[in-house]
Amino acid sequence: MDREVIKAGVMVGVVAALLVLTIVTPGLMGRPTVLSAIPALIIGITESRVVVDLHGAVDHYLYKSISLTLHGEDNASFRLDAADYEAYDLQVNFSRTATRAFDLSVVIADRQGTTFALNGTVFQGKDGSGDFVSMTDRGTYRTVLVRPPADFRALVPRGEPG
Repeated sequence: MDREVIKAGVMVGVVAALLVLTIVTPGLMGRPTVLSAIPALIIGITESRVVVDLHGAVDHYLYKSISLTLHGEDNASFRLDAADYEAYDLQVNFSRTATRAFDLSVVIADRQGTTFALNGTVFQGKDGSGDFVSMTDRGTYRTVLVRPPADFRALVPRGEPG
C-alpha cells in the first residue's frame, strides 16, 4: 500500500515539474513568453509581382512597431521602405522587373519590449526549372531556395537591428 502512495506522489510531482518547466523554458531560452509574438517573414512571387509579408507566426499579434527596408542590388535605385505602428502585420509588393536581387532588413518590436531582427539578401528570377525565390540570411549564412507555388518562409529571430 505504501508503495502505491509513493508512486502516485511521484507521478503528481513529475506532472507539476513538467508544467513549471513548460512555463519557464521560453524565458530561459530568450524567447518571449507570448508565443504568438514570434514574427514570421513570407516572400512569394506571382507571374508579375514579389510579395513580402510580415506577421505573427502562431497567431495574430499586435506589434508595437514593424519596419521593412528593401534595397536593390542589381538596380541600386530601387528602394522600398515601409513601417507601421500598433499593427498586426505589414505587407508590401512590387513588380518583379523592379529588381532581381535585393537586400532585406526587418526590425519588429513587440509589446513586451522584445526586438526581432532579420537581414538577408533575396534573389528572384527564372532558370531552366522555372521561377524561383531564394534568401540568404546574413546572420546564419543559410540559403533557402523555393519554387512557386511554395513561398519562402522564416521566423524572424530575436536580436538587434544592424
